Amino acid sequence: MARPDHGRRKPSRYRALAGFIVASAAFAAIFVALTLSAFHRPTPHDLPVGMVGPVAVTGHIERALDSAAPGGFSFRSYDSTASAVTGIEHREVDGALVASGGNLRLLTAQGGGTGPAQALTTAFATVAAQTGHALVVSDVVPPKANDSQALSPFFVLLSTLIPSLAAGSASALAFRRARPAWAVAAPVAAAAAIGLVAAAIADGIAGLGNYAAIAAIVALFSLAVAAPTAVLARIRPPLVALAVLVFIVLSLPVAAGPANLQSFTPGFLRVLNPALPLGLAIGAIRNVVYFGGHAITANLWTLAAWAIAGVAGLILLTAFRRPAPALAEPGAPPVVPAKPAPVLPGGAPVPGAPESRAAEPVNLIVGFDDSEPARRALIWGADLLKARPGTMHVVYADHVLVDSDLSGFGRTEMDAERDEKAASVAKAAAEIAAAAGVPYTFERRQEPPVDAVLHAADAHEAAEPGGIPLIVTGRSHHAPHRVIGSVPVRLMHQSPYPVLTIS
Repeated sequence: MARPDHGRRKPSRYRALAGFIVASAAFAAIFVALTLSAFHRPTPHDLPVGMVGPVAVTGHIERALDSAAPGGFSFRSYDSTASAVTGIEHREVDGALVASGGNLRLLTAQGGGTGPAQALTTAFATVAAQTGHALVVSDVVPPKANDSQALSPFFVLLSTLIPSLAAGSASALAFRRARPAWAVAAPVAAAAAIGLVAAAIADGIAGLGNYAAIAAIVALFSLAVAAPTAVLARIRPPLVALAVLVFIVLSLPVAAGPANLQSFTPGFLRVLNPALPLGLAIGAIRNVVYFGGHAITANLWTLAAWAIAGVAGLILLTAFRRPAPALAEPGAPPVVPAKPAPVLPGGAPVPGAPESRAAEPVNLIVGFDDSEPARRALIWGADLLKARPGTMHVVYADHVLVDSDLSGFGRTEMDAERDEKAASVAKAAAEIAAAAGVPYTFERRQEPPVDAVLHAADAHEAAEPGGIPLIVTGRSHHAPHRVIGSVPVRLMHQSPYPVLTIS
């Protein structure tokens, strides 16, 4: 028989599909536009270059470069070749021109990125040709033997970006209901592991060395990505898309590519470079490997700010935002009141009426999902309460599988299906309790079955310290060949309370 709401669900499915297509197209449009804006026609902007030589000669060269590429270079004077080399090694400039006598010597640093070195070589070769001078190019910071184009710093960080995003979002989902310490420690531990592994592989393949420094930088970068992503995922899983926008869509063009084209990107991207983790971490590793660790302090402080902000956000969310409460089913019928023993107006028992038994009250916690074994367990519990005083608390475990839907487009429909299932389970429990004429309460908990039952029992014992809960559950209906099933077995291993399995 067709479900009565089948026709109403078709439009929601179409809307979800349309929203998914539009979001995917918008994502691609933004990413392509930013990337092409950065790299389709790279031209230098204030590329720092040192000048050594007589002011008359260097001034003429500077004017020639300004005329050929207005605003393309910024110049800094040095007294000697040695001081210019020091300026390059300390990351003050990307290269330097030494004009002595009739010779022009260009000092470059391929280890700092092939983009700046090639741009300086091309620009000064043109000037030298126009003035009739020979240009000699010397690479004062050459790439390592196994990193021949000095590309490894970029790709080490690029390769850890996606795992860091995944670690942040996965930790938020996997430890959503864990202890606060676990929820905070998970992305921190993942970042540390990523840093250690990435540094070892980078040294083994590219021979970058500096293992401890690279491991620390990669771990700090990973945490700067993972922790904020975990915060967004804990607030609402679809917000992970915002982390993707910041850490991938914006960060990749801003990071200026493997050739270090930071000074070649448009102004609106250069403004973001000092603020986004990817470019900062790449620059820090590049400077550690090729420039003795100079000019990395600001990079590390900014990475630390991202990481600390993310960890602080996780601490606040886990410490002050209580776990999702058990949801009482709104459609559940009211609790059936207990039937007192009949008495006369003076309080004396009715002659012939059965005397109330002085049995000890029993507090039943019944796991119920409307399966046949669960129905037998609930009927047994209801029959027990006919003969002795006590309470019956019915617990429905609504397993949180749909939190893996990070896009959020199908969330409304899936939540509706879950609510419908919960209402059906609540109705079945009400019918069984009403048929037996016993009081009961119903609770829907969004956690795995074992956790749901144990947490409900803990809450019941805290509310009624005098009675020890008795957990009642049915055998497995998923695997008939098993004697009782995995849930009862886990309950018997983990529960501090008596567990009764109805076969």
